[in-house]
Amino acid sequence: MKKNIRSTIIRNIFIVMVLLFGLVSCNFLANKTIKVPKSMIQSKVEKKFPITKNYMLAKLTLSNPKVSFKEERLYIEANYSSSLLTEGVRGRMYLSSGIRFDQENEAVYLADLSIDRITDENGKELADSNAADAIKALIVNYVEMNPVYKIKEDGGMDNKKIKIKNMYIKKGDFFIQT
Repeated sequence: MKKNIRSTIIRNIFIVMVLLFGLVSCNFLANKTIKVPKSMIQSKVEKKFPITKNYMLAKLTLSNPKVSFKEERLYIEANYSSSLLTEGVRGRMYLSSGIRFDQENEAVYLADLSIDRITDENGKELADSNAADAIKALIVNYVEMNPVYKIKEDGGMDNKKIKIKNMYIKKGDFFIQT
């Protein structure tokens, strides 16, 4: 009789432990802030490139991106190739931006985008040329309206288990808050 009671108690303790471990594992990533390595961000960005946009009188292609973070900003350095009417320009573009996470759409947008510098293929800076102004206008208008990353499109996270509350850059590191 004592053996039956003992085995029942052990079985009940085991069931309670399994239930506790299940609850803990479900909530393990809830209310956490996770630092995302720069290499992971770089690989996600590289998958989106090259980006080519055709406009009525212009065509712009961005390729070979390099990503870095400093303070609360994202820095992207990329090759560009553009054709404006008959004028073709190639070179390197240097952008900086904050990020904004839209929780409802589960998407990341670039915020406060700044095109810091545009150089031609010889490294000469294109300061206030017509080509530089047109390139800046095309990029800023497109980027402000379109998300740069959507969680649902990525397929890497099971959105039913982990709800992302925010994504942000702080002190040169990228964080995801769940």
